[in-house]
Amino acid sequence: MKKTLCYAVLLGVLAAAAPFAALLFPAPAPEEAPAATPQPSAEIPALTPQPLAEAPLSEDTDATGDLTLYDAADGQTRTVPVREFLIGAAACELPYDWPEDATLAQMVASHSYALSLGEPMQVNSALCAGWTDADVLQARWGEDFTAAYDRLADLADRVYDVLLCYDGTPAAACYHSISAGKTEASQNVWLTALPYLQGVDSPWDTAAPDYEVSVTYSAEQMAVMLQNLGLEPGDDPTDWFGESRTDAAGYVESQEICGETFGGTTLRSAFSLRSAAFTVDYADGEFTLTTRGYGHGVGLSQYGAKAMAEGGAGWRDILTYYFPGCTIAQ
Repeated sequence: MKKTLCYAVLLGVLAAAAPFAALLFPAPAPEEAPAATPQPSAEIPALTPQPLAEAPLSEDTDATGDLTLYDAADGQTRTVPVREFLIGAAACELPYDWPEDATLAQMVASHSYALSLGEPMQVNSALCAGWTDADVLQARWGEDFTAAYDRLADLADRVYDVLLCYDGTPAAACYHSISAGKTEASQNVWLTALPYLQGVDSPWDTAAPDYEVSVTYSAEQMAVMLQNLGLEPGDDPTDWFGESRTDAAGYVESQEICGETFGGTTLRSAFSLRSAAFTVDYADGEFTLTTRGYGHGVGLSQYGAKAMAEGGAGWRDILTYYFPGCTIAQ
């Protein structure tokens, strides 16, 4: 996995935050999406079939070997069989009754991402973050446990030996809940560009539940948050926020505040926002911050995958659409 290890700087950051130095790669031309259910107001990409590419794995990669995880719940490393990992990872990321192909795409993405790190993937089994075990799922699902676990186990059996790869090594197939309508380029979040993480249209996301969410802060609350950023806001709140610039995917690239400029990902954390695609409005002593999407926006959109699966797209179609240039290896 020597080529994968070249991405270690990028992937180390991803591992700590649930999924990255290097040369910047030009963004590839947008891929065309497999057929999926159109949403009202969504501009669907042209429906040209995606080739189902397959390629051999690097000799350094064992697709069926146990995975080593670092579990923050107890501060220990755990060795987990692939089947158990796929079940626990999918259970953390998606409702267990989501469409089969969306779940299969998530399983392959999780497996590939974990192997791409070159070090133990960080999870928290107690919080169902990244991966969890059957005991936690038993408590979480209650009387639904057997049916839910068996369903995910059956799906895991179908893809336990499958990986999404780039140039023969596992791809950093990161994922998020809902994009802002187009997925984000990796260098806009983690500074390092990967050729298969340059963003694709994901118009289905705009119809996802809670695609747009607003949070309101009083001027006093906002002043405290700005002070935590090292700023000294003046007496007039209308002067605090200046020009905002967004990137091609709709995420905040830069925002002027009190005469200084901050990146969108920094402000997402500072203001406890669902995503870095946001706008700021001030009126009547309150700031209203409205976000679009949920998560970092890079890689697989889970709600986009759900919509594609409901429209008839297979898990291979979903993965090769959201990760253009990657191949399915088995």
